[in-house]
Amino acid sequence: MAVTVRPIEDKDRPALTRLLEERWAGPEILIDGEMIDASALPGFVAEDGGQLVGLVTVIKRPDEWEIVTLDSLNRWAGTGSQLLQAVVEEARKAGLARVMTRTSNDNLDAFRFYQRRGFRLERVVHGVIDEERKLKPEIPVSGQHGIPMHDEIVFARTL
Repeated sequence: MAVTVRPIEDKDRPALTRLLEERWAGPEILIDGEMIDASALPGFVAEDGGQLVGLVTVIKRPDEWEIVTLDSLNRWAGTGSQLLQAVVEEARKAGLARVMTRTSNDNLDAFRFYQRRGFRLERVVHGVIDEERKLKPEIPVSGQHGIPMHDEIVFARTL
């Protein structure tokens, strides 16, 4: 079956919460010191045969949209690209000139993913993950490939 992407609906919220608990240590995501419930945000789901295979959540600000979470359960199948493209297309329709996202310094896959899709490294926020860990102790000390997690990397794409 083909993967279909559609906007998040209220009926999706329990499944989104479960996915965020499994992949993000819970639906609460810290952004600039504020706890955001990603399971309550707008965005898109990807489904294959009625099964959830991907999710992207977005904060819609007047001047830019921020991708908060992006998850594909079928790596290398194009699901993440489809979800990202859905956000970009909707942001363009809304007249926005910019989409941004953040990731931790250990997430080399995200570095590659976003840059290959037109995002540019905008800034490094030194030590922010160390500070966030004080508010959310379940944030691991080390991440992918055993890299210590300390910093946040901001990527942005001009539309």
